[in-house]
Formats: sequence, C-alpha cells, structure tokens
Amino acid sequence: MSTLLQINQKAQRLLRSELGPVDSVRYQQQFTTGTGDYTAERQATTPMEIGSIAERVAALKEAGLLPAPPNAKIIRK
Repeated sequence: MSTLLQINQKAQRLLRSELGPVDSVRYQQQFTTGTGDYTAERQATTPMEIGSIAERVAALKEAGLLPAPPNAKIIRK
C-alpha cells in the first residue's frame, strides 16, 4: 500500500502530465486545508435531541416541504 505522500506525489505528476504545469497549479489552488478546529466547534454547539429532530422532520413532511424520495418505502409504526 502506498503512503499518502506517495499518492499525492503521483497525483501531482499525473496532473502536470495531463493538464500541463499552469493548469495543474490552477487546479490545485482551488483546494485549501481550511482553518479552525472543527471538533471543538462541533462540541461547542448544542446537539439537537433525536426527538426534536423527528418532530421537525414530521412537520416538514406534513407541510409538503420534505417529500419522500421516489421509490421510497415509508414504514409507519
């Protein structure tokens, strides 16, 4: 199995050979590593209780704002 570094190097070589140096750099510039601490931010938010989520989904369905996907089998308790 290849390391992540090896995979990245291979991907960069392939991009350069297929897109050329200028377009491969332009392609890579659209990606960023991001900022902040997602885990800390996620833990700082108050999680919704599953019951309130279920109530909200039911209300959206009743209002016709959350239709079932085509061919979905709806199971009622």
